Amino acid sequence: MSDDDTTPSTELASRYEDIPIEPAGFGAVGSEAMPQMSRSKVDRLNFAGNREMAEKVDYNVGFSARVWAQVTLPYNDPGDQSFWVRRNGPITLRVRPAAMSTPDGRDINAYPFGILPRHIMTWMASEAYRTNSPELELGASMNAFMEKLGVTTGGKNRARLRDQMQRVFGSQLSVEGIAFGEAGAGYGVAQKYFQIADEVQLWFSEREDLTMEGLWSSKVRLSTPFYDSIKAHPIPVDLDALRVLGSAPLRIDIYIWLGYRLWSLDRATRIKWSDLYVQFGSQTKRERDFKIQFLKALIEIKIVFPALRYEYDQNFFVLFPGPTPVPTTTTKRALRS
Repeated sequence: MSDDDTTPSTELASRYEDIPIEPAGFGAVGSEAMPQMSRSKVDRLNFAGNREMAEKVDYNVGFSARVWAQVTLPYNDPGDQSFWVRRNGPITLRVRPAAMSTPDGRDINAYPFGILPRHIMTWMASEAYRTNSPELELGASMNAFMEKLGVTTGGKNRARLRDQMQRVFGSQLSVEGIAFGEAGAGYGVAQKYFQIADEVQLWFSEREDLTMEGLWSSKVRLSTPFYDSIKAHPIPVDLDALRVLGSAPLRIDIYIWLGYRLWSLDRATRIKWSDLYVQFGSQTKRERDFKIQFLKALIEIKIVFPALRYEYDQNFFVLFPGPTPVPTTTTKRALRS
């Protein structure tokens, strides 16, 4: 991403007047108008209130692989494409879909997309770092695994999760970036090719009773390149904050990206909207629509991360230095443990 470290001028507007941010709706209850608010929004406000009143916050620290702070998976199903591409400056992610069969026997290309692959990826990175092992125990029941992910249990979610797990584990990824040699040695292109997992055993019980054991325990062995990337460059995240951010994958991606950028940010950084659009919004037809979605997502993120400071105008988004979503001292303790 072509960022420009700068001290913003006093003329930089903190509001982009052309972007309509809609207020919460109102609905009539009896003769009085009462604000309508989603359950997800209520959860975020309660989360923020509890954090503010707490004498000491015990952070539920997890981790994300650094690649997901730099580039992102699809928000919607790309359909029958040969590969999916996301770019962030010199970094390019290419995803080749999993080969899957439909219930009627058709072979299809299947990409991971939406909120569930993000929860799966974060859980795997957190568990791999915590256990110091590429082999992860998913559990003996689907409901037990859904609870680990913070996903509501139920028939539709079970089917969606099973489908997205197959898409995640069956896809092939390549990450390309510019590699620089020693002084005067020039530069070239470095590429890494990997799958998320080398081996998967899914033996979930069909019973919803959490005490019902499957025939075997479900396991996933992460590929060596993916596991090594987690261990070398883990991005700390607040798992409780991620869960109350709801089912919008853009919020999750921005939250992880903020943690990555703020870790080393020492002065205000100006980023072109066009660069953010390429990184986050390539499934949005117009850059203007992406700006609206991005700013709405930031409003929700700021509820659970009130220390976040930013400004924007028509051409640039400006991120200011500040605390990371997980405080530095908490992160260091988590990394040592």
